[in-house]
Amino acid sequence: MERRLLQIALAIVGLVAILFGLTGVLFGTSLAGVTVGVTLEGYVRFIKGVLIGAGLIYWSAIPQIEKRGERIAVVTFILMFGAAGRLMAVVGHGFPTIGLLASLIGELIVVPLIWLWHRHYARRGAMA
Repeated sequence: MERRLLQIALAIVGLVAILFGLTGVLFGTSLAGVTVGVTLEGYVRFIKGVLIGAGLIYWSAIPQIEKRGERIAVVTFILMFGAAGRLMAVVGHGFPTIGLLASLIGELIVVPLIWLWHRHYARRGAMA
């Protein structure tokens, strides 16, 4: 039962990453009501493309979740380091949107909790 719940949680986290990423790739900064030059617009769309990749990697771990700890850990830490940069912007400039707050919650709380849950699950499986 725990395996199935962890798979569902990872599927949801992957879906959210893919949806946020796809929205950013398709619409760039326009959803935030910001007009920027092509350099910053390209950077935002690139990072959102990376987010799609993270979601797809999470999804690739679902079928054999007990064997994919390293994959889950790498993506988790990439997202957390990106969120640390995002948090620095918030500290320096404040919250520009609710979307940014939601992203930080996901990247600094939900994603690490999924990783910790996976580690707990994998350790218990190794002991059995």
